[in-house]
This record gives sequence, C-alpha cells and structure tokens, in this order.
Amino acid sequence: LAPYSDVDLLFLRTSGCPKEFDECIAQTVRDCWDAGIQLGHSVRTPADALAGARGDPAFATALVEARRLWGAERLFASFAARFHRKVVRNRYAKFYHDCVAARDAERAQHGVSERQLEPDVKRSSGGLRDIHLLRWIGFAAYGTPDIDLLRRQGAISKEDAEALLAAQEFLTRIRVDLHFAAGKAQEVLTREEQLRLAELHGVQGTAGQRPVERFMQMYFRHSTAVADISLRFTARERPRSYWLRFGQFLLSHRSNQVYRVRGGEIDIVPRHRESVCNRLEGLLNLYELAGLYSAQLAPELAEQIRRSAPLISREISANDARLFLSILRATGQVGRQLRSMFATGLLEVVLPEMTHARCLLQFNQYHCYTVDEHSLRAVEAAEAFDGDTGPIGTAYRKIKRKEILHLALLLHDLGKGFERDHSEIGRELAATVADRLGLSAQQKETLVFLVHKHLLMSHLALRRDLSDPEVLARFSRDVGSPEWLRMLYVLTAADIIAVGPQAWTSWKSELITELFDRSLQILSGEPSQFREAERVRHVCRLVRAAIEAPTPVGASIRAASDPVRAESPEALSDLEDRLRAFPTHYLIATPPEQIVDDLAVARRVAEHEDEVVVRATRESLHDSVEYRIVTRDQVGSGLFGKVTGVLTAKGLQILSANICTTTDGIVIDRFRVLDGDHSGAVPDFRLREIESAIVEVLAGRQTVEELFQRHRRLIPRSDALRRFREPTRVVIDNNSSERFTIVDVFAHDRRGLLYTIASALFELNLSVCLAKIATHVDQVLDVFYVTDRDGGKLQDDQRLETIRQTLAARIEDFERAGLANPTGR
Repeated sequence: LAPYSDVDLLFLRTSGCPKEFDECIAQTVRDCWDAGIQLGHSVRTPADALAGARGDPAFATALVEARRLWGAERLFASFAARFHRKVVRNRYAKFYHDCVAARDAERAQHGVSERQLEPDVKRSSGGLRDIHLLRWIGFAAYGTPDIDLLRRQGAISKEDAEALLAAQEFLTRIRVDLHFAAGKAQEVLTREEQLRLAELHGVQGTAGQRPVERFMQMYFRHSTAVADISLRFTARERPRSYWLRFGQFLLSHRSNQVYRVRGGEIDIVPRHRESVCNRLEGLLNLYELAGLYSAQLAPELAEQIRRSAPLISREISANDARLFLSILRATGQVGRQLRSMFATGLLEVVLPEMTHARCLLQFNQYHCYTVDEHSLRAVEAAEAFDGDTGPIGTAYRKIKRKEILHLALLLHDLGKGFERDHSEIGRELAATVADRLGLSAQQKETLVFLVHKHLLMSHLALRRDLSDPEVLARFSRDVGSPEWLRMLYVLTAADIIAVGPQAWTSWKSELITELFDRSLQILSGEPSQFREAERVRHVCRLVRAAIEAPTPVGASIRAASDPVRAESPEALSDLEDRLRAFPTHYLIATPPEQIVDDLAVARRVAEHEDEVVVRATRESLHDSVEYRIVTRDQVGSGLFGKVTGVLTAKGLQILSANICTTTDGIVIDRFRVLDGDHSGAVPDFRLREIESAIVEVLAGRQTVEELFQRHRRLIPRSDALRRFREPTRVVIDNNSSERFTIVDVFAHDRRGLLYTIASALFELNLSVCLAKIATHVDQVLDVFYVTDRDGGKLQDDQRLETIRQTLAARIEDFERAGLANPTGR
C-alpha cells in the first residue's frame, strides 16, 4: 500500500454472528474515516464473497492479495482455500482472461507504452499493475502470488525474479514519494516531479545528459523490464483448450524441417532450438520467416533468444546483412519484427548503436516517448503509409528501396544523448552501419543523407517562406533527386507522427506536402512552374474566373460585420497590375475567392485613408477564428505589435500570423487564434468585440496599454514553471533570403510571449514583413522576416548581434517578471 491508497476492507462473517459484531464494524468504519483513510468496505458471508468474486474481476484480484488482519483464523483459511479452488483454479481460463482484459483496458487509458515520458507509476505499461497481473496469474497457475516462490517452482527465471523485485522496490519507492509530496494519491510521474526526484536522489548529469534524463533512463529500464517479463509470463500461461491445441496442430506446418508455424506463432523444432538460437544467421532467418508468415515468436522461444543474445558474436556476415535488410523490406511486418528483436536484445547484436538509445529520455515538452520507442514508432508510422490514399502514401509506395528508409528511421535519432549535435553524430553512425551491413556506395550515401538531414524538410516547411524561389532552389539542390525527396518526405512525416499523438496536424501536413510538391516539380524538370511571373499569371487567371463566376444570393466566404462590395467585372482590366502589388507568399497561400474579397476591401481602404476593416471568420479546425485586418500602413508604425497586443489583452492564443503589405502601402494581416473564454464555436458578440477593439487601437482612439489595464489577466507564477521552461535562444539567419533578415526565436511557450517579441522588434526599429507563429518540431519556435524601417535587409553584423542579445534579454525579463506584462500569446 502507498500512503494515500484506498483501503479495501472485507468484514467476513458467518450467519450466526452476534449483533456486537455489527456494532464493531460500524465503529471501525467511523474510526477509519476519522483517521483519513479512504475506505472501501463490504460485509459478506463466505458464500456471498465467493459469488461476488465470480462476477467481479476487480474483487477477485483483490482477494488474491487478501490478508487476515483480525478474527477467526480458521474462517479465513477455509475461505481462502475455497476461493482458490472455486473462483480461480476451477475457472482458470475465465479468471485469466478477465485479468488480462482488465489490464489491457487500464493500459489503453493510462499508456500502452512503458516508455512514455509522463508515466503513471501504477497503471501505465511497465508500472506496478503489471507486477500485480503477474502475481494474480501466478496465483491462479501455481497457487502463490509470491515472486520468490514462483521462482522456486520454476515459473520464472532467477534473472526475471531479481529484475521484478528490484523494479518493484524502485517503483514503490517512487510511488510512496509521490504520495507524500502531493499529500494525496498521486500516481503520475510528471516532469516537475521528475526534476524534483532527480535532485532528491542526487543523480549526476553528463556532458550529453541532464540529471533528470539519467534518472528517467533508470526508471524506464525498470518499467521496460517489468512490461517485458509480465508480457512473456502472461503469454506463456495463456490457457489453451484441447480443441484449440488440436486445431493448431492440424494447421501447423514446418519450414526447412526446423521452424514450425501454427496459430500465428512461429517456433523452432526442439532438437534444433539450441543450434539456431546460438547463431545470428539462424535467428535472422527466423525473423525473416516470422515476417513472411505474419507470425510472432512463441513465448518460450522469445525467452531463450533473450538469454542467448548477449552470447552471440557481433561479427556480421554478408548473409547476416542480407537477411536483416530482407526483414526491413517486409512492409507491414517491419515494425512488429523490429520490436520483437529489440525486446529480445537481438537488434543490438546487429545494431549496437541501439544500446545507447535504450530508455534514453529527451526531456522536453513535445516528445512523448523515449528515443528507442520514438524510433520504433517512426518505422511503424512509415509502414502505415502503405495504405494511405493521400500524397504521403503515394510517395511511400513509389520508394524503391524501402529498407533504406526504414533503416534511416531506426537510426535518425540515435545521436541524441551526446554532447555534439545529434544530426552530426547520426551521420557518423549511419556511415558505420552502412559499412557493417555492406551497403553499396549509393545506398550508403542515401542512408547518411536521410539521417543527417532528417530535420531539414520540417525546418524549411515550418519556418521559411515557401514562396521564395531561393528557398526551393537551395532545398532541391541539397536533395538532388526525386527518390531522395520522396524518402525524406515520408521520413519527415513519420518522425513527427512518432513524437506524440498530437504532433502531426493538418497544418504541418499541408506545409510539408507543399514543399514536397514544389520541389518534386523542380527535380522532375519543370522549374518554370515556380517562376514568379508565371505564378502571378496563374493566380490572376483563377481570380479573374472567381470574379466572373456568378455568386449565389446570400453566399459569403466569411462572417463579416460590415459587408464590402465584391469586385466588379469592370475591374478586370488592371487586375494583373493590381495583383503584382501583393507579395508572392500572399498570392500563393490565399484562395482566389478570398483575394477577390481582399481586393474590394483594399480599394475601399485606399479611397478612405483612415479606414480600418477587421473581419472575423470562424474556422472548423479546432474551433479557431481568423481575424483579417485591412488598412493603410507605413513602415515602422508598429501595426504588428499593436494587433498582437490587442489579442493578448483579450486573452486569445495566437496560432499563426500572415503579414502582407502591398507596394502601395495597404496591409492585409491575418491572425488565427483560439479563444479560451468560449468552448466550441465563438459567439457573434465576441467576434464583434475583438473586431471593435482592433479598430479602436489601430485608429488611435485607444492604446494597447489601456486595454491591458482594463482586461488584466494574471496567472500565478510558480517555481515549478520556472524550473521547467525551455531555454531561450534567438538565432538570426541572414543567408536564406535575399530580401529579409530572418529571426528565429526558441522559447518557453507562454501567453504574452508574442507581444513581448513584437514590442521588442518595434523598439529595435524593425518592420515585420512575414511571421510564422508557434511552429515547432522539437521546441516552441516563432519566425519573423524583418527589414529595417526603410524596407531594406539588415547588413551590419554588430547591429544583428545587438538585435539578438536584446531579444533574448527581453524574453528573459518577461519570464522573470512573470506577468508584469499581461498574457495572451
């Protein structure tokens, strides 16, 4: 029991108990509650208790661990014997399946991976409940839940028993500490608690790993051992009826007179088992057959391989390499077989580089799994694309050497946990693996490229302006071939998917697919489609068609508070000239119907110099809202900062921003936000309120500071948040764009951050021309394309360094001050 666990208390009585026993029960229950014990109790006769246990698996498993606290020893002994005989032993199959089903449901709710980064110490896979499951089944099969007694009966090996007892002691200690620290039942090992416990246990860091990462690596080694041992034990003790065994016998067949396949399992004929398990070639051949027959290893065979793997020679023959690459080629079975090879230790015989990654933690807010689990999930994510009907599935199916892609996914993050950049170390590891497996020079080059550049595509798609021809040309030149592009495209998507359940979004998919499509056209010999003049003419044709198309009565592409007359056919004469006033990134990213609307609004704003038009459009994605601002602006007016300030003061979370300024000074800015004050669709009155506030500030009738005072939103600053935040980093890129200086800001994601940055950029006499907000793979990242107040690119190195230092200092000041400035990122 942990300090704040619920206590299940059974009052067992015979039918002839005196009334004083009822009074004793009532007083005991009152005393328990007065003492602060969370009591769950029942009063039953032995017959009632046995009937309840047969119908309630949770009650039955609780009785497995039952202890007599007080009362008639003979009554308890008789009841325990009847329970074991009538509820467990004589109903073994029912008891077994009830226990396993309940545990499976619990894992599904609290975490199916034993290497998730915020585990439930009790209920997640690899937690204490897996030890309980093993004890319950051990009780049913061998008459005892005691791990040491199970070892003496040969039910589990000495090594497994020692690993279970060590893990039980470690996990129990962690759980007890969590309870005492929280003052209540707390089972989740949060990141804050991980930091505290690493410090409490005096764990020392290394050059490549923080103390908390080493502490959690220790935790995951225990949880992985528990999950593995429990899984093998429950698989081995699974009840099989006579008819099931007979049916499997009839359907079984041998392969090469050595391997036997039956019932979805593959095994080795007993007289050949020793010789096969002692040779790498024999085991790789086994896994190749397992993939061919879509079979998993028989539990006893998996245990023997696990014992044999450390003794197998690390020398990789040409045939060994051929068999391993064949396993990587079996689409649909690759992830499954690699997981089994990793669990038995065989994968580390072929790829010793995996040893370092075993249970290796990446302590950040976005990865949900350890490096080894992330790598395996990435392979599985790529395989899943085989049935995908979208562009990623099409690209995956066209890849000729899928085994190289799968190997790259397995290796791409193995450089983490060292002092140097993990992509650089990964490149070296990939070259070593390629030589070990005897890959050709071309295959080696492909593998090294994919591992070394695995972040390149996401970096460009999520942080850079994809309408910039230089960005596309440079990326296409780096990739070099359509085949490499397809492999990098699939690898990028699989990598992000494997980060966690919420990592892959439609927005990221669209951006990465857009980069893939445009680059594929360049690499396929059709660069003309990316010339700016041709793109503008293409957009012009689409806009012209939208203007000429009849508009249904009442049709609208937005929820507008002030409708504006759409473009008339008479306006078509100078349409192309008017469109050339808009930046290319606006024309490429904006639907033709929206461009038509913007042209009409821009014409109205041009005719009325002080006009400010703000429109709110509800978007179905995540119930977000897009606020579109059209007005006349001068470079350096600070409009971007003012709008972010208004949205900040109103408590909105800014998801993205797209800034557009025409050559004649008309601004069309878009901000996509989430409104935390309203669940579901944001009501009309709230949309009008935000629209009005933006107009008031941009028209000069109100200041951002006044809005802050009126809508001050304070969130308490906690020491835990300060300890947990990501380090601030400001990077200035003056090479990727010929027209702009690009500022990348890596920082802890907090409301108010964007307004802080926008204000600092304004004070530094910079004009924001394009922004990509909250775009990240590994960290929160905001990207700003800036110029000086004259619209020119920054050139002075000293000024660039001053900008970098000032931004970093302002963000650090914002963090230390908490919410001296109001929030609303």
